[in-house]
Amino acid sequence: MDEGEGTSLLQRITTTASEILIRNSNEFENSIKTTTTNPAVEEVYHIHYLTPTMKMLCILFYSILCVLCVYGNVLVILVIVYFKRLRTATNILILNLAVADLLISVFCIPFSYWQVLIFDDQRWLFGSMMCSLLAFLQAMAVFLSAWTLVVISFDRWMAIMFVLTPSIRITNRRALYLVAATWIFSILMALPLLFTTRSFEITEGIENCGENWTYFGDAGEQVRKVYSTMVVILQYIVPQAVLIITYTHIGIKMWNSRVPGMQNGATKKMIVDRHESVKKVTNRDKENNHRIAVIE
Repeated sequence: MDEGEGTSLLQRITTTASEILIRNSNEFENSIKTTTTNPAVEEVYHIHYLTPTMKMLCILFYSILCVLCVYGNVLVILVIVYFKRLRTATNILILNLAVADLLISVFCIPFSYWQVLIFDDQRWLFGSMMCSLLAFLQAMAVFLSAWTLVVISFDRWMAIMFVLTPSIRITNRRALYLVAATWIFSILMALPLLFTTRSFEITEGIENCGENWTYFGDAGEQVRKVYSTMVVILQYIVPQAVLIITYTHIGIKMWNSRVPGMQNGATKKMIVDRHESVKKVTNRDKENNHRIAVIE
């Protein structure tokens, strides 16, 4: 690309960015006080811009979803905590899952759609400390939810596979230990984001929240790739694989098991033969009694 083409491209980007920011100023005049024609915003953040109607529908949908999630999970927590008879091992795990999902509802959904949907340039308005804290809480909540589902799947798997050996089942105490383990694991996995996520200025007066791995010096990019790979594997791939394996095994076991009282072909034939034998004996006794009565 020669100098003329580069200048032309820069002018087109600048014009596009200016039009977008001016449109935002008109639509959100009560929120946006400054606009910019810096093309860096458009170069770094490739956003598929929504029409005002679609944007409002998305905001409405996510708002309703957030309210329902908060209400449902709070209700589950209160019910399990209030009724002592519901404090079983399985319900302790479900309580932990409700807490994790409540954290997602409070810290993930509102701030994510606020940042992405309200402003096209994904500006961050909540400061550097909130940026770091929210990144940590979001990652921790997702880890906590995923691995609580894994523990619940193991609990159900053992309940089906080892019905007659309750000694290896998850008791209330073991459930509490597993809950503590999921919290420790989730905190440790999310901890790097607490130190690497910061708000940074993308243009004058506009900040964005993102990761900055320069804390590790020249190895920062490599560390970021390793951490991102670990997050994908431990937050999604491994839990998904465990859930598929355990519930598939449970499904196969349930499909091949016979419900008490269920009769197969051989059992039906045996029952019919026994009924026939009983009928023959009964008829023979009736005939003998009749003969005795006639003789008398």
